[in-house]
Amino acid sequence: MAKYYPIYMDIENKPVLVVGGGNVALRKVKTLLEYGAIVRIISPKLVPELEQLLDGVRCVWVPKKYSTEDIQDAILVFACTERDEVNAQIARDAKTNYRPINVVDDPDKCSFIVPSILSRGDLSIAVSTGGSSPLVARKIREELEAVYTDEMEIYLDLLRSWRQEVKVKLPVAKRAQFWNQVTDGKVLQLIKEGRIEQAKEVMVNCFRSLLA
Repeated sequence: MAKYYPIYMDIENKPVLVVGGGNVALRKVKTLLEYGAIVRIISPKLVPELEQLLDGVRCVWVPKKYSTEDIQDAILVFACTERDEVNAQIARDAKTNYRPINVVDDPDKCSFIVPSILSRGDLSIAVSTGGSSPLVARKIREELEAVYTDEMEIYLDLLRSWRQEVKVKLPVAKRAQFWNQVTDGKVLQLIKEGRIEQAKEVMVNCFRSLLA
């Protein structure tokens, strides 16, 4: 089995091909749209929930059977049909055209796999078992969800809001000092306790102390 190289990809406004119109395709399309992709679906028919996602711009349906030319300029390809021979053909075409391919439930035909993802604002944790057991990956993600709660989104938004000012007004050595201090756990703990204004004050005071 392949050893996959972990990578995060910007797919916003990028063309992605999904072949298949069932519930598996539905799950893929929903996630792709959340990340801003422009999705083209190839399938003779769609489940009603998938039809509801169509808007003719960011999510387009071509009602036909798959053919090789459907690969076109897709930067990612997902094979989600119920026919093994069709999925195998999509995989061959994708690899011939140097397009990353994911064949659902068939890691041997994949050039990339989709991990189980925990998302908290800017925080994204991808869990993968290399295709051995998606169920185990999902269970590990669920365990992480209990550790990295919704407060992480507020925390990371607050840290992000300081990045430019710290970069402009503090020398390199003091920048490192600032980030070390505000990520030592105190700010996050205040946020978890619902004391967001006090968390902000800690960061302000830390910044001011380093200006001198």
